[in-house]
Amino acid sequence: YAMVARRHMHVYGTTNDHLGAIAVAERQWANLNPAAQFYETPMTIEDYHRSRWVVEPFHLFDCCLVSNGGLAVIVTAAERARDLKRPPVYIWGMGQGHPGGDPSETLTSGAVLAKESAFRMAGIALPDIDVVELYDCYTFTVLVCLEDYGFCQKGEGGAFVADGKLAPGGSLPLNTGGGQLSSFYMWGMTPVSEAVIQLRGAGGKRQVPNVKVALVSGNGGILSTHSTLV
Repeated sequence: YAMVARRHMHVYGTTNDHLGAIAVAERQWANLNPAAQFYETPMTIEDYHRSRWVVEPFHLFDCCLVSNGGLAVIVTAAERARDLKRPPVYIWGMGQGHPGGDPSETLTSGAVLAKESAFRMAGIALPDIDVVELYDCYTFTVLVCLEDYGFCQKGEGGAFVADGKLAPGGSLPLNTGGGQLSSFYMWGMTPVSEAVIQLRGAGGKRQVPNVKVALVSGNGGILSTHSTLV
């Protein structure tokens, strides 16, 4: 991942300030989530830069947490879900993408493929999405996937995230529980669970208003396999 991120920096001018903007935005969401590991620990961009290197260009706060815990969702038929105690969340579309190749050359993830079938099945387009819950093993994974889903053009991810639009109150609420960077790392269940919480209107202080559609992603390998849920 570090080599792919470094190549992206070389080709497109992406900087650690851009990656740090993602880390800071997710920490701001975590500060609104009592279940987050960093619930009571704010972070500034200066804190991000002061954190130790793990492997350049990744600082400590570019990397997901190590967490112990458990998380589950119940999957059942829509007809049965209507009679349960908690309001159901409906899966509209799903897709997978396994591009192969060398991501340090393509600088893309499997989101390019996975989104096609998921969006087509759901009958939605990017403007229909209210919240985005992306698999964030590293800050760079978020940046490259935002490009690959089409929120911005390839190479423009750094400038896209720089203005704070991913943070609370921003135009593109992303990883609204704090994500795997600042909330907890329950593998691909972290973004799934937060999407369910937001769609139910159960987010408390972090609840995004009028959420109807959530985009959820999973990621594996070195950007070599990807899943999309709508």
